[in-house]
Amino acid sequence: MKKITFALVTGILLSSFVLTGCSSAAPGVDDGAAPAADVATSEAATATNNTVTYEVTSDAATAGNISYLTFNDGSSGQEQATEAPLPFTNEVTLEDGGLFSSSIFSLVAQASAEATTISCKITVNGEVIAAQTSSGA
Repeated sequence: MKKITFALVTGILLSSFVLTGCSSAAPGVDDGAAPAADVATSEAATATNNTVTYEVTSDAATAGNISYLTFNDGSSGQEQATEAPLPFTNEVTLEDGGLFSSSIFSLVAQASAEATTISCKITVNGEVIAAQTSSGA
């Protein structure tokens, strides 16, 4: 059987930006906008944890190489596994940074010589945000 050298690359950029402007209301006029301090306090109170799950499956028992990168709110981490047993699953818990926070998730997997197919999937809180399958002989 020919060695499969397909690599799956899935990169996801999740970012949310909230743009705020300056109020042009005259002094003493209530324009309905919340003071900046109230917005920051409200945002901090609603910060939640998110669970990111990296998954790799194949028709072979192991993957040749798996690496994944997590970038969240200015911090990053990367891990790699060689000849990893399949199915492979790894969960990372991230705190939602609120306003102007962004996240990047990347998963790369290389099939072993015995494989004819390999699949990668990234989920956040159970929702699939990226999935890819490659096959060949």
